[in-house]
Amino acid sequence: MKDSILSQPGPEADPFGLRGFDFSVRVPERSEMFTEKEAHDYIDGCDYPQSVDDLLLALEMESRFGLTKLSRMKILDAMAGPGRLGRELIALGAGFVVGHDGDETMIAHEREKALALNGRMHVVKSPVDNIPLPEMFDLVVCHNATHQLSTQEKLRATMQEFLRLIVPGGHIVIADYQRDTSPKFIAALEERLRWTKPEIVPLLIPTFQAAFTKEEFGDVLSSVPGIETRSVTDAKPPLWLSREMRARVEQDPVKGHLLDFSPISLRAVAKKKEKL
Repeated sequence: MKDSILSQPGPEADPFGLRGFDFSVRVPERSEMFTEKEAHDYIDGCDYPQSVDDLLLALEMESRFGLTKLSRMKILDAMAGPGRLGRELIALGAGFVVGHDGDETMIAHEREKALALNGRMHVVKSPVDNIPLPEMFDLVVCHNATHQLSTQEKLRATMQEFLRLIVPGGHIVIADYQRDTSPKFIAALEERLRWTKPEIVPLLIPTFQAAFTKEEFGDVLSSVPGIETRSVTDAKPPLWLSREMRARVEQDPVKGHLLDFSPISLRAVAKKKEKL
């Protein structure tokens, strides 16, 4: 990560106009759902062969839980969009994954991709706070999606639903962008935007305005009964990548994907209480 440019004089001290935004105030995105065209554009922009975005999070799950445990887990990839994360988890050895989304275009794409996985991945379409499945999962993971929720109350209802779906001792892991006002956040966001296509920058900044802060996530998790342990932290870059994985990172045309594992993102992790 380059040094912060906050102290540099002239226009380059604010290359993306971030000083004009008040990141202390949340500005929700216009909708939790996509038009069909927006959904297809999103799929085309995210689910391409060289992408390492979801691969890096899948590797983080492997590091967090261990490959042996991951292989025995039933996993819900919630608000999965194109379903790439679930497929990356299966490629690493996860035994069973359900991909979830509320958009029919996304679900159709997930379903088509799942056909090649020999029954190891299923899909379900529903609102995120009312998923028609029983308590069955060891892990619910949600990647870069909770910022789309309209309110903190909707986030709370979503966390309650995720908790309902996991078995006692199971985990929820939320990986998403965050909203912050600290110099390290601004510097990391500017670095991310330097590695973002210019036409995407005006679309990405509102995502950070819509993201929840670590404090907001902490308040929500504190209010949900049945959670044994919880933590909300900045995301961290992978400590180690194999030569093969580093080569894959280099091949990804979106160089900012690795920078998403930095203070611009958070990790909210909760463990469900064991039954007495």
